[in-house]
Amino acid sequence: MNVTRDIINDLIPLYVANECSADTRALVQEYLQKNPQLADELRRIISTPVPGAVPSGNGPDEVRAFREARRRLRRRSWLMAFAIFFSLAPLSFFSGGGQTWWMLRDSAGSALVYATLGLVFWIIYAMDRRRSRSF
Repeated sequence: MNVTRDIINDLIPLYVANECSADTRALVQEYLQKNPQLADELRRIISTPVPGAVPSGNGPDEVRAFREARRRLRRRSWLMAFAIFFSLAPLSFFSGGGQTWWMLRDSAGSALVYATLGLVFWIIYAMDRRRSRSF
C-alpha cells in the first residue's frame, strides 16, 4: 500500500498526542524523514503557542484549591452523616428478652437530646453549603 500525505496528515494528531501504536509511530517518522518539508511544518505547528490554551494543572494554586475542595467535601460528608444519625436515633428500637424498647416512647429525654443534636448538625450543614456557594 502506498502511504500518501493525506494518510500521514490523518495520523499526525495521534502521533503528536502519543496515542498511536509503535508501528504507526514508526511509519509517520519514516515518512517525515523522507519529507523534511512536512517535518519542518509539523515542528513549527507544535512549537506555536495556542492563544487561550488552558495551562497545565500542576500549579501550586490549583493543588491548593483541589485540597481545599476535598477538605470541604469531606467535612460536608461528615456533617451530613452526623445529622442523619442523630435525626434517626430517636426512632431506634431494640428488641430482646421478650421486650421491645423504643427510644421515643421509653426514653423521651434521650430522644429529645438526639433530635436536638440532629437539628444542630442540619443547621451547620446548611450554613456550610450556603457559605461554599458564595465563593
